[in-house]
Amino acid sequence: MKENIIQTNRHIPFALLFTVMVLIGMSNSMMFVILPALTRELGAGEMYVGLIFAGSSILYIFFSPFWGWWSDIIGRRPIVLIGVLGNGFFLLAMGLVAAWIVKDSVGASAALVLLALSRAIYGAFGSAVQPASQSYIADRTSRSELTVSLSLLAAGAGVGTAIGPPLAAWISHSFGVPNSMYFLVVVSLVLFALVAIGMPERKNPSQQTVSGSSLVSLIFDIRLRSLLIIGAIGWMGYGVFLQTLLFVLSDRLGLLVIHAIPLAGVIMAIGALGVLIVQFIIIPVLSPSPRALMITGSLSTIFGAAIMAFADSQWLIGLAFLLASAGFGAIRPGMSGAASLRVSEHEQGAAAGLLGSTAGAGFLLAPFTGLAIYQFFGSSAPYLFLCGSLAIVFFMAFFQPTDNEGEAST
Repeated sequence: MKENIIQTNRHIPFALLFTVMVLIGMSNSMMFVILPALTRELGAGEMYVGLIFAGSSILYIFFSPFWGWWSDIIGRRPIVLIGVLGNGFFLLAMGLVAAWIVKDSVGASAALVLLALSRAIYGAFGSAVQPASQSYIADRTSRSELTVSLSLLAAGAGVGTAIGPPLAAWISHSFGVPNSMYFLVVVSLVLFALVAIGMPERKNPSQQTVSGSSLVSLIFDIRLRSLLIIGAIGWMGYGVFLQTLLFVLSDRLGLLVIHAIPLAGVIMAIGALGVLIVQFIIIPVLSPSPRALMITGSLSTIFGAAIMAFADSQWLIGLAFLLASAGFGAIRPGMSGAASLRVSEHEQGAAAGLLGSTAGAGFLLAPFTGLAIYQFFGSSAPYLFLCGSLAIVFFMAFFQPTDNEGEAST
């Protein structure tokens, strides 16, 4: 039974994993401020930002399930370490390319390719963090506490998402764009050492694991199939919001990109605050079911997209981003909690990896849906498209089984 392996003192490991998720959130959210600025510096269109993320997303789709499955075999801590180190290398490479762009020592085409290759490092190796961390918590948490625990872990990414944009804006303005990434390289190395020393791996690697063919079959398994669709559409919506925010502020408010960056950072921080309120306060206090989280989260994102379609002031844009972010902040722990409750103990890593791959799928779809629509049909069109897409999430969430049904299917 899982209860027999729950550790009496879980505070230090959870704090370390929470901090790792903060780092991942910071590393990713600052890219949504820095990459649009770098691509416009190079004279590239909006879609190039999405394409840089798309290449990484393809790798994330394939590697996240692999790392989750591999953590079932060799343990969670080694996979977390791989992810933290991969995040550091991604930031280092991105910082070096940004330095070359600032010094005008690399051509636009070469710079875009190098930015994409740097981001690809995160897709291949940074993708190890989420499934291994989620599985580590699932290994040591009772079923009744699982949704709340996974929500608090996901809140770490929310904290990082809140810190990342203003931190990137401040460091970039004061010390240059490359130094904002070099700073997080140092943080990655420090966390790598702390996790290696301070995070115990007391659970022996599972002797019963998911085979490669079974991992593929989980994609179509009735327990996870609808959750994977919800995750892919939800992450696509989040990706569109993040990747278009700077362009919306610049185009609708008539701001130069350099002047829109601080405002984008503030609005992203406000959005992250909405995520934190959901994951730190509402979920622990109310303990809603995974189904309820997905239903209310999808409704909030629809309202956010509808407001963003017609927002013409920084206040309305901020409100739209807040509602959408809070909604996405509810959907993520909802689908993670539902998936973890529905699968067996030896399938936890594989299921977490598959759910993690929906982030890659969503960010892969974002440039070919939202960003392409933005570039060719105007700034309102992608959000009207999201209203329809997120309505699908709402209806799929509405017909999800209840917690008891989910537990009975395990």
